[in-house]
Amino acid sequence: MVYRVILADDHPVVLKGLSLALAKDDLATVVAEAQSPDELLGLLAKTRCDALITDFSMPAPGRDGLALLREIRRSYPDLPVMVITTLANPALYREILGTGVLGLVGKSGDAREIPEALLEILSNHVYLGSSVRALIGSPPGEPLVKSGTLADLSPRELEILRLFAAGNSVTDIARATGRGLSTISQQKSNAMRKLRLETDAEIFEYIERLRL
Repeated sequence: MVYRVILADDHPVVLKGLSLALAKDDLATVVAEAQSPDELLGLLAKTRCDALITDFSMPAPGRDGLALLREIRRSYPDLPVMVITTLANPALYREILGTGVLGLVGKSGDAREIPEALLEILSNHVYLGSSVRALIGSPPGEPLVKSGTLADLSPRELEILRLFAAGNSVTDIARATGRGLSTISQQKSNAMRKLRLETDAEIFEYIERLRL
C-alpha cells in the first residue's frame, strides 16, 4: 500500500528532502504541500490523506506551533501527525506530544527515521527520533514519561517563569511580588526541575513558544 501524506514546512529544501525519503520503496506519495499554517489547514479541509508531517514553526499567515497542532487535533482527531523540528527543548517536546502528536523527529536526524516514523504513527504507535529521545531522556523500548509539562507547575511557579522570561531578575521578581529572594529562587528552581530544564535559555524558549 502506498500511503497518502500531506507535508508542511516553510523551507522548500526540507519539503524536497521529505518527499525523497517517503518515496523510497514506494512507501508514500505526497498528495499536497503547504508552507504556512493557513495553507495547511486549507489543504487538510479538501485533501484526503493518511498522515500529516509538519514543521513546528512556520511563518504567518496563521497560528503555528502548539496552537496549530491543537486545532488540527480538534478538527481531525484520528489523523496521525508527525512533527519535525529544529527545537531542542525537552519541556516543549512533552507539550508537543501532549497535543496528540504521535511522531516527533529532529530535523538534524537521520533521514531514514522519516519512513520508520511514518509506519509507526500509521500503526498508532509513538515514534521519537534519536535526537529527541536523547534529550527527553526516554530510551528506546521504554514508555515515555508524560510528566514535566505546564500542568505540573503551581500558579506561583508559572508566574515566576513568566516574569523571568520577560527579562526580570530573581531580585526584581522578589521586589515586585513582595516575596523573599530565597523563596523566588526556590520556586524558579522547582519549576525548572519539574520541566526538566537546565538553562535560562531553555526557560525563555519554553515560555515564548507557549505564548505565555
